Amino acid sequence: MPSWQNMILLTFLSALCTAVAFHHIWLPPAYDPTEPLDLRAPPNIMRPLKLRLLASSPALCRAALATSPLHIRQHSAAGTPACPLPDAVTVSSGPAPALPDSFLASCRLAVSWSLFETDIAVPAARTTFGTDLRRIRHAGSFACRDIREHPGAQSSHATADAIDVSGFVLADGREIPVSAWHASDRRAAFLHSIRDQACTVFGIVLSPDYNSLHASHLHLQATGFGLCR
Repeated sequence: MPSWQNMILLTFLSALCTAVAFHHIWLPPAYDPTEPLDLRAPPNIMRPLKLRLLASSPALCRAALATSPLHIRQHSAAGTPACPLPDAVTVSSGPAPALPDSFLASCRLAVSWSLFETDIAVPAARTTFGTDLRRIRHAGSFACRDIREHPGAQSSHATADAIDVSGFVLADGREIPVSAWHASDRRAAFLHSIRDQACTVFGIVLSPDYNSLHASHLHLQATGFGLCR
């Protein structure tokens, strides 16, 4: 290789190394994968990556959760002897609180739920029905058990990484149950929109389209990747 080409290559590599080493100076925090996800910030192309990084960095997860508008209560230890939860939190409050009032969650699930509640469910209710969303009805998060159709394989509920949503209560008193999945009105459109958008903040989302075991709820799982049905 001619010497001038070597010089160009070395200059390029030097500039690249400098840019990487000092990325925190020129790269905005919202686009910096080493910076915690801000749950108050508008979504951008880096949010899926930042959500994926939470699984390998408890520190990034806790920092992200600190920006949530929901009420989060930390636990030093929770769960059961068979299913211990070292990073569990209790999630409550928010613009559309869960019903029952609170639930146990891993840090990863709490982060995804915060985005689901504030950025997906609440706006979808206003867009579809022209009213606010009052509550999100759920059928539970933590349960020390195996996957129902796969005995011997631990469920994501056993690590508090999943929650089952069974319905949505509007401010005017109407309730949109997930069992209305095949209804011939706005309820079905709303539920399908919720499922599709949930796939952007959860690793796995299972709806009535998946199988009969999910005919009445949405399975929202913070772990896993790419299964949206």
